[in-house]
Amino acid sequence: MVDFSMVVNLFIFSSAAVLLLKYIFKDNKVILQLDTRFLLICMVAMVCRMLIPIESPIANNIAVSKVYPKVYKVLKEPIVVGVSIIGILQLIWFIGAVVRLIQITYSYIKISRGIRECTEIKNPGMLEIMERVNRQHKHPVKFRLVSSEEGSTPCVFGIFKPYIVLTDIVVTEKDLEYIFSHEMGHYYRGDLLIVILREVFNAVYWWNPFAYMLNDLIAQAQEINVDFGVLRKLDKTETYDYPACLLKLSVDGGKDVERWLMSFKKEESDLLKKRIHLMIDNLEISKKKTIMSVLLSVVMVGLIVVCPNVISFEPYGIPEADADGSFDVDDENMYYLKDERGMYKLYIDGKYAMTSDIILDENIPIYLEVKEKK
Repeated sequence: MVDFSMVVNLFIFSSAAVLLLKYIFKDNKVILQLDTRFLLICMVAMVCRMLIPIESPIANNIAVSKVYPKVYKVLKEPIVVGVSIIGILQLIWFIGAVVRLIQITYSYIKISRGIRECTEIKNPGMLEIMERVNRQHKHPVKFRLVSSEEGSTPCVFGIFKPYIVLTDIVVTEKDLEYIFSHEMGHYYRGDLLIVILREVFNAVYWWNPFAYMLNDLIAQAQEINVDFGVLRKLDKTETYDYPACLLKLSVDGGKDVERWLMSFKKEESDLLKKRIHLMIDNLEISKKKTIMSVLLSVVMVGLIVVCPNVISFEPYGIPEADADGSFDVDDENMYYLKDERGMYKLYIDGKYAMTSDIILDENIPIYLEVKEKK
């Protein structure tokens, strides 16, 4: 089964990283200084690491002797023959993950069948615009252009045989260029693979609220990345037309599309405003990175890549069989009594424990006579 300590370590570091990312995504200037491509790479790396909850061979174990060992002991203690609380929790986790994986597999198959049944668009003008946009990419693949009456907004779907799905929303030829640029941008950046990774991650960590937060942040980063990619290819006179198209399609869109589609989906007004402000600010921001952005980058890499592989917190405690005759070095009621030979006698709770010629712990007080202690 999954190693308990490793899951705890990953939960600690990933939670801290998600909270930092949440803070970063609140400030547009910080996002622009860090570069959303870097943030997306960090978040995908975090997802991959959490999907492999095994201890790194270079991890340095840090013993934790307070609270953690007692909690671990309670969880590890059998409540019935051969069954512990940890075992029950792992079983619940496994069953929940299997159910969620079955659900998302069914959802994927359902949307795949639905798109294959959509009407193919044979309009020469639309196909010519799509091919023109597609030629801007290296190693272009063949996209199938279809129309859906059930869909709410244009979207792209499919890994090996990609479809671009249009709806009955009335758009201009220029809008079509923006739509194709946006959807092809998702495909060529590998966003559809990341969507699958996100959904598997959420299915596995169905119990972790930070996993859902991370999923939402990755989705935001994917949209922002594609927006910037589209803007880089536009003339200055067109840089404000694309956000206007985005706003139009998002407002006209109806219900949210399925989780597997990358689209001009309808978003909350705050998120849509954020994307538009980021696009406008991106045209004016300097390419220079601030000291703060460098520090945040280092912290992000540390929390996501370095710490979970280098640091491992482990519960530490003395087995009961070995506890007889031992003592707790953290006991506050300890002191040394120095005799005339320069030897140190250790007393615990007023009782003699041992004699040593060196001080084992500098925090333990030293007295010359017993009456001084009294």
